Amino acid sequence: MILILVCILSVLSRINANEAPKVSLNSERLVQKSGQRSYISCVLQGGSVPVHFEWLKDGKTVQTSRNIEIDISKKMSALILESLSMSDAGNYTCRASNSFGSHQATSHLVIEGPPQWQAKPSDIRVGPKERFNIQCIGIGHPSPTVIWKKQIDSEWRDLLESSNVFSRISPTEIAGNQLNKEKDEGKYGCEVSNGINPSLWTEFMIKVSGKLFYSR
Repeated sequence: MILILVCILSVLSRINANEAPKVSLNSERLVQKSGQRSYISCVLQGGSVPVHFEWLKDGKTVQTSRNIEIDISKKMSALILESLSMSDAGNYTCRASNSFGSHQATSHLVIEGPPQWQAKPSDIRVGPKERFNIQCIGIGHPSPTVIWKKQIDSEWRDLLESSNVFSRISPTEIAGNQLNKEKDEGKYGCEVSNGINPSLWTEFMIKVSGKLFYSR
């Protein structure tokens, strides 16, 4: 009887050992602030060892560097990101593989921080009957908002409240149509803010003439 039990346990042991790995992460979504340290752990939940661990960011292999450390043990791996920046945001995947297959799990890392420029408006010259669009785009988390302004008598005023020739066509873009040289030519600005300082601010000129061109 004892011999039979030993044989059964031996068979079960071999069955459990011949399995593809299964891993889990400490979180499926992490929200961290810019400048902080982030730690993502990947634990082997099942499968036979030895296991090879690999980390990927947005589908590309993660390499160790001055700000990235990867710790690996027999049944666990950890990814450590030092002094987070906005560029560190993305999807981090832990992939484990052995002789019988592979398994992976992904965590989405969100970085909270002040907005950064993606597209600034530049000086523009338009004809009096031209229709044109202007973009002012900042990226960050939380998602930033854009406020358009015009300088009137040395005072900055909300553009969309003080002018009827401009309209918002998206959260980051406005359209102008049939500008008047005397009333609408001048200095404009856009402010990008998400509640985390510093906000972004830039200024640009709109000139009204009979010929349309852009200057940088």
